[in-house]
Amino acid sequence: MNKKFLSAILFGALMFGSVGTFTSCKDYDDDISNLQKQIDENAKAIDQINTLISNGSVITNVTKGTDGVTITLSNGNSFDIKNGANGTNAAVWTIGSDGYWYKDNVKQDYKAVGTDGTGSAGADGCYYVPNAETGNFDIYNGDGTFKQATNIAWKGTGVTAVENSTDVILYNVKKADGTMGSVTISKSNNLRSLVFVPQVYVDGVQGFTYDSYSYNALTLGNKDSKSEKVTAAATATAINPVVEVEYHVNPSNANVEELKDKLSFIVKKDVDYISSRAAASKDFNATPEFISFKDGILKVKVNITGIAATEEKISVLALNVEKENGENITSDYATVYKKDLKNLVIADPTAEAAKKGIANKDEHYRTLIGTADANAYNKTIVWAEGATEAESKLHCDTVVVYNSTLDLNGCVEAHELPCLGGDKISIADLKKLGLNFEFDIVKNYKVGTPVTDQADFIALADGVLTPKVYETEGPAAIGRTPIVRVRLMHGDNIVKVAYIKVYISGEATPTNQYELTIANFKYDCAVTPAERLSTVKDMNVQVYNEIGMSKDKFHTTYPYFYDYGANQTPADLGACEETVDPETQATHVIKWTISKNLLWDNADKTLTHRVRYYSGANQTGAYVELVLTAKVDDIKKSYNVEKADFISNYWNDTKTYTKFNVAVPTSTSDTDPANCTFTNDLNSPFTTWPKNSTEGTPGVLKLDQAVTGIKYFFCADDIKTITKIGDINVTFTTSADGLILYAKVGTAAAETVATIDNSGANNPNTVTYNKNSKIAKELLNTGKMYTYIGATGRVCDDDTKTVTITFDGKDHFQANFIRPVNIAEKAADNFIDAVDFGEKGSFIRLEDLIAPYDWRDREFSDYTNYWDFYGPFTITADVDNAECDLNGVRQGVPVTVELKADYTNLTMGTGADKKTSKYGFITYKNNGTKVSAFNIYVKVTVDYGWGTIKTGFITVPVASTITNN
Repeated sequence: MNKKFLSAILFGALMFGSVGTFTSCKDYDDDISNLQKQIDENAKAIDQINTLISNGSVITNVTKGTDGVTITLSNGNSFDIKNGANGTNAAVWTIGSDGYWYKDNVKQDYKAVGTDGTGSAGADGCYYVPNAETGNFDIYNGDGTFKQATNIAWKGTGVTAVENSTDVILYNVKKADGTMGSVTISKSNNLRSLVFVPQVYVDGVQGFTYDSYSYNALTLGNKDSKSEKVTAAATATAINPVVEVEYHVNPSNANVEELKDKLSFIVKKDVDYISSRAAASKDFNATPEFISFKDGILKVKVNITGIAATEEKISVLALNVEKENGENITSDYATVYKKDLKNLVIADPTAEAAKKGIANKDEHYRTLIGTADANAYNKTIVWAEGATEAESKLHCDTVVVYNSTLDLNGCVEAHELPCLGGDKISIADLKKLGLNFEFDIVKNYKVGTPVTDQADFIALADGVLTPKVYETEGPAAIGRTPIVRVRLMHGDNIVKVAYIKVYISGEATPTNQYELTIANFKYDCAVTPAERLSTVKDMNVQVYNEIGMSKDKFHTTYPYFYDYGANQTPADLGACEETVDPETQATHVIKWTISKNLLWDNADKTLTHRVRYYSGANQTGAYVELVLTAKVDDIKKSYNVEKADFISNYWNDTKTYTKFNVAVPTSTSDTDPANCTFTNDLNSPFTTWPKNSTEGTPGVLKLDQAVTGIKYFFCADDIKTITKIGDINVTFTTSADGLILYAKVGTAAAETVATIDNSGANNPNTVTYNKNSKIAKELLNTGKMYTYIGATGRVCDDDTKTVTITFDGKDHFQANFIRPVNIAEKAADNFIDAVDFGEKGSFIRLEDLIAPYDWRDREFSDYTNYWDFYGPFTITADVDNAECDLNGVRQGVPVTVELKADYTNLTMGTGADKKTSKYGFITYKNNGTKVSAFNIYVKVTVDYGWGTIKTGFITVPVASTITNN
């Protein structure tokens, strides 16, 4: 039984049109009134009710009538379902809002909805269900199991209606065919079908993806000591985040109650598949959870356990809705594609100067983390035995003022490492993965004189750090450097560990502090270190005017300059001194000097440095503090090549892939196949520095003048997703440096398909397709060969300073290797029926049969040197399996037609009909009756310098018999 109360239907009903928009009651009044006049049989009435419900109406009431039952729709109009000729009236049974059955609107002693408790019938958790066969009520237990039958009749000999939250069931109805039976009418639109909305197609199969992250849980050893380190578990733990999928629901205004709490998946976890996939894990399963139903779209949460199939098998599932009447509505099947997330690291979300990277005490673990993320933590050893407080301060990661708090949750985030060579870092969705950060204080880190445990100077609760001195706040905590352990957690498992060293400072901002903004730093390969001067205008407008003093008054009052920022912990970047402007000879300007390495570390960021002017010598007396602010310009750590910088001629119309081709002949007479190379300039598809450029390297990808070296590579992680080229199943891998692309087909050994060279003099970045690889040529001649190429840049040709490069926001661009030669679908010559053998029309040159043209659409018939340049050629016609369309029906060539391939006779015909061929002829002879024009279809195998092309059927026209009228 559906345990929703009738009252929810009665008071929640509205009428909607078939297109889902609100329609007034009057819109239906005339139609229904006119239709009622035509209704004189129950079948017609029921059909009309169903039609109106399909268009958006709902049933609001069922009552006993004078000659049957009356069904009322949401617009107030009613339909009578009449008794048979000998029928007698029966009661109308409905479920009340209190859960009890009502007979002709009179409350009965038994419930339709079970409740907890004990007592008389109807109050013991049992409920009553009409039995269609006996005509009486059966009693069911509260758990839905049958308990016993009763003699309580609900079914008369006339029309009887039983109503629940979704349906009206009519019994003893006389139908259009004269039989008596039951009819179920859905009170609202009845669910008919579900159609999966694909998120992705995997080898042509519709499906959806889910991100899977595997980790080896960590265990902390030697905790709270310098030798603290982590040990990884031997077996990995997989995290399958919850994903959401959508289904089109037909009809779009189906009853939402039919969708809630009635969903299940039919899972086929190991289905045979033609692609190369592996079996699912034994515990693989998926369960759905209703999220929403709006505008005809059902959104379902998919909870996945285990691992979906990934190689020789495929995992599929279909959503099933079990309706109240026992009917099952099942969607189409969709595959589940597992996408592995890359490794996660704990990282600094801001990378401000004061947060140089949260560090790890274990050097070996730091090495395992790697350096792919410039903002990753675990870069510095934070525990130094016997360190002084001054030494300890140098390695702090963040600052908290002694009388404030610090929320450590804002100091960390998880980064997903990029593919080889670089993508911009992506931030992991911890909520989706079911991960969270936890923090605890590292004890026994003792420094200073006397040696003091720094853990005694902070308290930590829910990730919020509070400085303290013996349970109270106070300036005695200033200068302390406690360490906080950061754990990335999955339930009770530790996924990653890092450490934050915190410096407890005094007052954050003095009241006599003023900001002095100067010109931005420029990253220049030829200038080191970088310098910036405040101007006379800067000092007058931003300092003297703000303080309300003249220049002379200010420097008389505060005559002593002090580079305060260089002497703080952590120190402000660079150094400042008071000097003279070389152009204006004005005094009291400030020169800020910063090294090139520090500029690189803080690329595209805003830097600050503090200086003070004191009234007394040796930093005594009153002072004014100036905070110099400048941004590092002209250099970034990541660049995106916009689509506007994709050179259109080198791309397809939508700029989704670039096209690489073989070299063109060196002259119109070039016949040397050695010149037919497949080497392409990787910079050519993009905007590059122009010829004779003084800003950047001519012909190289134009990013920034400081980015002087570009390195391209095959993007290994993305290439793994390419599993099929044309009809060929293939596995791609790369060399460790990403410069060699390998391909493996079937059981054959992997072969080098293409290589990238970033060291050329004239063309510094090239990709070369391998002419000596059988697999490379096989893939090329599918006409579908492609790969993914990424790039990084070097700043000032310094290998330690690399920038990531993206292409229209992606970490790679798609490069298609275009097949050098194509074969025409129709021969360039034709046969003529019934000519004498040897005459024109009885033979066709194999050259004219395939009528080849190259990747530029240049036909070999116009450029005869192409036969040698792209060669050598061998042409084999499969005449034994040719077909024809005699009598308009495609069929094999009849025995009366002699179709032969002659590869030895290279001259045929005489006189004006004489032709010579380098490869042979295909000949035609018909010993049958006269024929009208028709076509012969022949498949051909063409071997040439770049591999083998197996054609489809080439159409060869046959002209009608020469005497045929």
